[in-house]
Amino acid sequence: MNREGSILIVVLLIITALLSITLLKGEHVSAEYERVTEMKNSLQGYIYCATTIKGITKLLEEDRNYYDASDELWAMLPAVPTPDGYVSATVIPLNSRIPLMYLLSSNEALSNRVAQSIERFGAEMDIERFAEMLSKHRPFSIGELIYNRQYESENLGQDLLRYYTVEDTGGKININFASPDVIAAFLPELEPFVDDILSYRESSPFKDISELRKVPGITDEIYLEVQPYITVKSSYFYIFTTSDVNGTTSSAQAIVKKDRKGVTVLKYFENAKDYYATG
Repeated sequence: MNREGSILIVVLLIITALLSITLLKGEHVSAEYERVTEMKNSLQGYIYCATTIKGITKLLEEDRNYYDASDELWAMLPAVPTPDGYVSATVIPLNSRIPLMYLLSSNEALSNRVAQSIERFGAEMDIERFAEMLSKHRPFSIGELIYNRQYESENLGQDLLRYYTVEDTGGKININFASPDVIAAFLPELEPFVDDILSYRESSPFKDISELRKVPGITDEIYLEVQPYITVKSSYFYIFTTSDVNGTTSSAQAIVKKDRKGVTVLKYFENAKDYYATG
């Protein structure tokens, strides 16, 4: 090979190397740009979610009804379009769930109801050991129990998420929001009447717990048995918000408490999808 040919090969190798470096830099810049853009979209999404939570607290503060039902404005929020996507929210009164911490209640009748509901959803659980664990450490959330696997039954994990709360809801269930499974597990006296209860509240929400006696088949005797454990008003709410900003999804959630002083955000967290089930 002559000298000119060798020089040409060296030049071509140098050019190829430079092109490779340029392409790698271009790919790196492109990946970095996409990462920064996604971070920007995510941050904007959190802002939308936090703003939505703030707006919902205002709706809850302005709600002066003496009962809570699914036809409340805060309970039927549609997805809202934004300049670059949408934001949606779900609000769940937490006393539609079974109050797990009342497994430790000094009220034996109440603690037995909670224990019986756990047995119904997960018969393999050692209730006494579980209660001892709860007495030593109050979980921040139902999700914390799922992550720590403080139970034996595989099925109980999702049941805990859907049907229980660790907030102090007073040991009562809101009959305007409780699911059929929650009613049957916590209030077994009402299990034969679950379909009628759902039909009644769909046509007209319970405005007072005494209206439960209007459901066909529920006698005064049955009503008096469940009276200490039912309500139509809520104090603790779980707010789940999600946003989409140019294809990037973000979520934020909060536990809020409503009392005579107003609505207070007790817990706020981002992208923790397994805090509570939203359905």
